[in-house]
Amino acid sequence: MHIESGTVPETAEPSKGMSTRAASNRVRRRYDDGCAAAHALDLVGERWALLIIRELLLGPRRFSDLRQVLQGISPNVLTQRLSDLHEARVIQHIELPPPAACRVYGLTPWGMELEEAIMALLKWGVRSPAFQRGRPLTADAMALSFKAMFDPAQANHLVRRITLVMDRHAYHVAIDHGRLGVVRGEPPCPPTETAGWAQATLHAEPVTVLHLAYGKRPLSDALKSGDCRVEGDTKALQRFLSSFNVAPPIL
Repeated sequence: MHIESGTVPETAEPSKGMSTRAASNRVRRRYDDGCAAAHALDLVGERWALLIIRELLLGPRRFSDLRQVLQGISPNVLTQRLSDLHEARVIQHIELPPPAACRVYGLTPWGMELEEAIMALLKWGVRSPAFQRGRPLTADAMALSFKAMFDPAQANHLVRRITLVMDRHAYHVAIDHGRLGVVRGEPPCPPTETAGWAQATLHAEPVTVLHLAYGKRPLSDALKSGDCRVEGDTKALQRFLSSFNVAPPIL
C-alpha cells in the first residue's frame, strides 16, 4: 500500500524518469509479511492498479486513453499508479514512431503474466451474490471476459472468427476447436487477408455485447431495436455467442 505525500499537476501526463522521482518523494507503507502474495499486493494492490493492468492486457495505450476508459480516476492518481507500476517493472514506456510519434504504456512480459490472475479474479468475482450483473463495462473488459467465460465443451468442434467493434475499437475473437484468442487492433493475419478474416462483424456497445453473450438476449431483438449492427454471417455470430457460460452466484 502507498501513502502519497506529494502531488502531481492534474493535467500533467507522466514525464520520462518521473517514476523514480515520484517514488523517492513518497512514503510507502508495505505489509510486514514474508509471503510472496503479500509482496504481490505491495506491487499491484493499490486501488486502480489492477484495472490499469486489465486495460493494457490487449495492447499498449496512451495516458489519455486510460483516462477515458477508467471513469472516476483523476489524472493525479493515474500518474501515480503508472509511476508505481513502472517502478515495479510491471509496465514499460513505449515510444511510437511517426506518424503517431507519442508515448504509450504497455505491460512488460512479466506484467503480462498477471492475465491469469485477473482472469481468475473475474471468474471468482462473477459468482458473488453482491455482484450486479449487466452493468456497463469497458470494451477491453468485455473482450477479455470472453476468455474467462468461454466454455470449451460448448465449442469443442467449433471454428469461428468474429470481429466486434466496441467504442470505436476493433476486437478480433477466434475460436478453434476448444481454444479462444482475442486481439485488439488489426486481425491476426497478413494485411492482404484482413478484409476476409472475420465471418461476421458485430457493431455494438460493450454492455449490449454483454447481454447478447451472457444474458442470452436474442440477437434478433437487439437488431430490431437498433442496439447493434451485423455484417456477414449472422448464424456464425449466433453460434459464437452461445459458446460462453457464466457461473451462477454462490448460495
